[in-house]
Amino acid sequence: MPRYPQGQPIRLSTSVRDVAGALVDPGDITLTVQKPDGTNLPVYDYNPGAIVRDSVGAFHNDVPTTDLTLLGHYSYKWVATGTGAGVSFSNFEVFDPLDVAVLSLQDAKDHLNIAQATTTYDAEISSKIATIQASLEKMTGGPILTRAVTERVEVGSGYRTLCVRQRPLVAVTTITDVSSGVALSTSDLDVDTNAGIIRRKLELPFLGRGPYFTVVYTAGWGVAVPAAMNEAARIILEHLWQTQHGPWQRPSIGGEEEVTLPGWGFAIPNRAAELLAPFAVEAYV
Repeated sequence: MPRYPQGQPIRLSTSVRDVAGALVDPGDITLTVQKPDGTNLPVYDYNPGAIVRDSVGAFHNDVPTTDLTLLGHYSYKWVATGTGAGVSFSNFEVFDPLDVAVLSLQDAKDHLNIAQATTTYDAEISSKIATIQASLEKMTGGPILTRAVTERVEVGSGYRTLCVRQRPLVAVTTITDVSSGVALSTSDLDVDTNAGIIRRKLELPFLGRGPYFTVVYTAGWGVAVPAAMNEAARIILEHLWQTQHGPWQRPSIGGEEEVTLPGWGFAIPNRAAELLAPFAVEAYV
């Protein structure tokens, strides 16, 4: 799925063909874009002039930044009427350009020997980077870079443990009893960062109605992407790139064994797997 940074206009294109497959101009063509909140943008129409005809049967529309204010998943459809009547559809995502990724677009293009001035593949590369990061975070059990997390947690036996899902756990900010809305003291916590388990010192219980507590905490591997993760991301990006674009632009050094790790929906080169081994959940739980 193409991904675009917020603040950038997006060009959507389509072609219209008749039943024989020849390009034709329709009687009219409209573009409808649905925003992440489920509402639609005002329909773009060819006849009023919003949609541009590039050539016979070829059209595009530039969606302005004022129509792309929400982050998230957008869906759209082209509807042609008259000659070549039909519907085509697709989707894209708008993301916050300030979100820190495991691998920057600039570094990714350098690694693939793509000139920075060439923007043809930017959306595709960004999508692959997002896929790699999501798989990394699933494998490691939490965010790559330290960030705040708010989570509803059920207290353990004897009201003595709270186990959060995102790891490694860095620090606990607040713990609030859901039933009463009362915030608990965090002055005597004993935090198991690797296992994500929060206890009170002297094995004292968490005092509250319970059994559910809202825990605000930070989790992640620090304020910078670990070097081994960054290098693994480059290797995996190269691997994914070759599946669609053929051999890489640098001389090949031969084939390599591929493995499928827990949390990954596709096989990755063994070199990358070895770099990521210390970060897997199994390595530190």
